Amino acid sequence: MSITFSQHNNEIIVNNNKIVFEHRIRYVKEVENSLIVLLGIPNNVRYLNNVFGVSEKGEIKWRIQSPSDGYSVKNQLPYENLFVNGTEVVVSDFYGRRFSVNLTSGEILTRDIAK
Repeated sequence: MSITFSQHNNEIIVNNNKIVFEHRIRYVKEVENSLIVLLGIPNNVRYLNNVFGVSEKGEIKWRIQSPSDGYSVKNQLPYENLFVNGTEVVVSDFYGRRFSVNLTSGEILTRDIAK
């Protein structure tokens, strides 16, 4: 079953619940009963961990874990891309560092680098 939602700039409406983020929404991808939201962060702004899981009820379930909690990450940057393959969610930053994300908790499961 697909989730009905609408988005505009930094707002998303899911199930008549409006969520207003600090920055504009770059991508929204539906995975199972969740929406994964990646915010577009301006170059001059320091805002990390810019990926959120939103329920079909329109509630924020999680914000992505900081990669520095489990990995040695120098010069952490906001995420730029969001990829979904079935139930696998992967985000990447400007340096090509890819992080696999747990769909239910936002925990980072694995890390690698795109070549």
